[in-house]
Amino acid sequence: ADGVGSGKIAMVSGKSRLLFTAAALAIATVANGFALGTVPALRGVGGSGVSLLQGSKARLQQGGRSGKLGGLRMGWSPEERAKREAARVAREQKILQERAERQAALENYDKGFQEGLKTKPLDMEAREDDFVMQEGNYGDNAQGLFGWANNNPSSKNAIYDTEFIQSAAGGGNVGEMMIAMRGKGRTEESREVQILGKDNKPLTIYYRQMGEILEGGPTPVLMCHGILDHSWSWRELMQLLAAEGIPCIALDMPGAGYSSWPQPGFDFEWDPESVKGVYTKFLDAIGVSQVSVMTQGFIYSQYALQWGLENPDRAVKLLSLNAPLLPGTALPFPLQQYQLPIVSNFVAQDALRAERFLEGGSAYAMDVADADRFREPFLESMMPGLAVVDLMKKTNFDALLQRNYELLYASQQPALVAWGTADKYLNAADAEAFCQATGTEFKPLSGEAGFLAQMDYAQSVALSIKGFLRS
Repeated sequence: ADGVGSGKIAMVSGKSRLLFTAAALAIATVANGFALGTVPALRGVGGSGVSLLQGSKARLQQGGRSGKLGGLRMGWSPEERAKREAARVAREQKILQERAERQAALENYDKGFQEGLKTKPLDMEAREDDFVMQEGNYGDNAQGLFGWANNNPSSKNAIYDTEFIQSAAGGGNVGEMMIAMRGKGRTEESREVQILGKDNKPLTIYYRQMGEILEGGPTPVLMCHGILDHSWSWRELMQLLAAEGIPCIALDMPGAGYSSWPQPGFDFEWDPESVKGVYTKFLDAIGVSQVSVMTQGFIYSQYALQWGLENPDRAVKLLSLNAPLLPGTALPFPLQQYQLPIVSNFVAQDALRAERFLEGGSAYAMDVADADRFREPFLESMMPGLAVVDLMKKTNFDALLQRNYELLYASQQPALVAWGTADKYLNAADAEAFCQATGTEFKPLSGEAGFLAQMDYAQSVALSIKGFLRS
């Protein structure tokens, strides 16, 4: 007691906080010792609070080595140990069972997939190594707002037989899918050039060129794609015409294919004048003064035709494959959805929508490699989908068709419409009526060619148009 008291007097002089702490620790340690039976009396603890702490520390170390803390046991009874061991064994058995169930599910899925490779969708039949679609995308099972995509051969075909699924990356996530398909459309005819977008911001325009453009030689053909399409669809026709000595150029519009994907409202505006301005800027950038303008598809192709009609000094001939021409033609429902509030935000994110739409107007199912090319931009970024939404919102489709009708009626430019008669979006009778009203030559394509005629039957297209282009 005297020792503790003398320590207290010493600490009061200048270090009251240390006094309080040391005293409290000493009392607590002693009380603990009494409770555990390890400290019989205060004497022998030492003459100060410091020696008391040192003694407590020694006992703690000794207790730790012996499995006790100050005399308190930290172990479990034999019954508790047996109970914990039984729980551990049960937990491990459950993990092994879950692993076995997952493995069985994977093996069952793989078995089903291998069986599926041997079959074809019920609504498709083989014809000359191609899948042929008889009813289009608007079958009896296509119901509801998004039901038009239910009966879709290319997506079904992709489930049964794709290089990706059978590759090392097969069955992976979207990132692995993109690695497997990225850039495969950049074939040897690929080129790029820079033009200026909004506020003089640079945009990369990707294009394909086949055949040499020579001064005094044949006029090159500028091939202009429609909405949800890009230059990939022109490749086979380009090869055929270039072999005939007719040079061809096919560009990807901003937000499409491998061109820049600018953010709407910041880097590019999809208003009519900006869209038509791309053709002027592009031809200036590649140093081509005159072209024959060839169009196909919806929206972009109507702007390209209008650009040609408004610039007869640069567009010496006009040629259209399957595209809306007659005023009053309705947009297909899948394109109307890009103009609907709320719905447009969903369809803009649909990476398979382009291939489904392009295939939907055709008599043939799209090859998987081609389908990959059309879904690639939409898998890479949201910007291509937002570009379509912005373009559709700023397009007055009826006014666009009416203006083209009036311009072509008054034009002296040679014009030809070559038409795939198996088109499931557009009526051949309407196209023929437009040609009769405007004095334009109408030529139905031989064979079964639909909406995307240049992919459905490139040979028939080439035979039908090469004389017109050479004349």
